[in-house]
Amino acid sequence: MIKINHKIILIFLSLFILSCNSIILNSSAEKKRDVLTKYTELKTFYSQEVSDSFYLYIRVPKNYENENKNYPVLYLLDGDISFNMATSIVRYLQYGNDVPEIIIVGIGYGSMINDEKINFRERDYTFSKNDLFKQSGGGINFLNFIKKELIPFVDKNYKTNDVRILNGFSLGGLFTTYTLLKEKNLFSSYIAGSPYLKSDIDSLLKITTGFENFDGKLFITFGELESEIDYKIPIKNLVDELHKNVKNETKIKLQIFENGTHFTTPAEALTYGLKFIFDEN
Repeated sequence: MIKINHKIILIFLSLFILSCNSIILNSSAEKKRDVLTKYTELKTFYSQEVSDSFYLYIRVPKNYENENKNYPVLYLLDGDISFNMATSIVRYLQYGNDVPEIIIVGIGYGSMINDEKINFRERDYTFSKNDLFKQSGGGINFLNFIKKELIPFVDKNYKTNDVRILNGFSLGGLFTTYTLLKEKNLFSSYIAGSPYLKSDIDSLLKITTGFENFDGKLFITFGELESEIDYKIPIKNLVDELHKNVKNETKIKLQIFENGTHFTTPAEALTYGLKFIFDEN
């Protein structure tokens, strides 16, 4: 007759229950990692111009599928970190009827999803070699990616209209400013939050001509407590030069955020930038 060892059975039962709990926990963790907000897609996009892949975070309006209409598009640099911020800001502004329904496209590297992904903003948002940034100088390739590959892809696959906005902060603000000066009609309007212009201001000032008939808008900012040399002086010099060339100075707005530091103002820049752009006055 076989004797049943109850202690062994209890041990096996305990191990079985623990293994089941582990499976459930792991499954739950996997699901949480894949969660996106409503009406949002995550795509990877390979760029021939940059020879690299990008993560695209794309959010469409709530009734996008059922409405027969086209929408403005907000393009976000630093999309990994700015996308969720932007979707929340846009939602708040829509509650106040400050902005219409829009499509939001965040351009990122996957660094907020996967710790192994590398953020190449220093490569992509700069146009000249800079000792501060080891991989600097790839901005032209990144601009060609946006112009020749990304915008055509979005316009082909989504219901877009002619209103196209570019938002960037810091080095992203540098890229946004350069894009405005080189390709002023590529986007309808530009939001450049605390652009780091210090190293490139001389070359940027040389290309501020040709804005007599500029129909878009530029919203450019810095925080009151930011560095004079790195941010305030270069930004003011650029705005002064642009005002000399633009017939309607109300198209360009410099916003200084009271008590603002470099990292407290990204959300403010986008919030008030969108209000300025969609204000019909």
